[in-house]
Amino acid sequence: MNYSDKELTKNKFLGNKLEILQFSKGYRGNMDSVLVAASVAAENGQKVLELGCGNGVALCCLLYRVSGLEVFGVEMDKRAADLCKRNVDLNKFKATIFNINIANTIRELKSVSFDHVFMNPPYFKQNAVKKSHTLSSHQAKVESMPLDAWFSVAKNRCKPNGKITIIQRVERLPDIIKCLNGYFGQVTVQPISSFKDTSPKTVIVQATKSSGAAFKLLAPKIVHRRDRRSGKVVYEDEFKRILRYGHPLQLN
Repeated sequence: MNYSDKELTKNKFLGNKLEILQFSKGYRGNMDSVLVAASVAAENGQKVLELGCGNGVALCCLLYRVSGLEVFGVEMDKRAADLCKRNVDLNKFKATIFNINIANTIRELKSVSFDHVFMNPPYFKQNAVKKSHTLSSHQAKVESMPLDAWFSVAKNRCKPNGKITIIQRVERLPDIIKCLNGYFGQVTVQPISSFKDTSPKTVIVQATKSSGAAFKLLAPKIVHRRDRRSGKVVYEDEFKRILRYGHPLQLN
């Protein structure tokens, strides 16, 4: 363990159902972590791989919602990978975590194919945003390798008719579609808007390997609304169920 407990905070997810240790400085799991996990339509007995698992928020959310999964995570940041293992153990789950760059061959997974591969890769291209003083935060936000490298790994590790799921900024959607072309079909795009009548800033994209099914663009899902009585901003019911109770996010 190459960090001290003084560097950590203890945070709750899914309405206090999960206890997650996070670094006080640097990248921290957030709503996107919960949403991408909620979008993975995994079932008992299936194999699931997360690329770039960070400190394990998404993995733990998925393991809480679906029992009986065989779960693997890959994370290039050693401190984050170690903390991910610790969070999995803390919440009494089981997962195998590899500390390696996803572009490198993982010997133990070379012959393994997955029912689901999911990811929450860095949103920004190189030089698109100001560099963070914290390395882990910068690595989580800014690409150290192009998006197509993530999809190349997902393609190789996903079994025929297996699904990949990604959450990304809406302006990266053309890049995602380009990466999927020729290998994945049944592409479903779910825009996420913070409020009604505001433009989506985030998309969840799910696709099926070797499928010839048609492309589908769904109506935006709305995260927040303003309560009529109090005037306070609250979650829409669907997102309240997802974020507080661990319900799935249905892409339909």
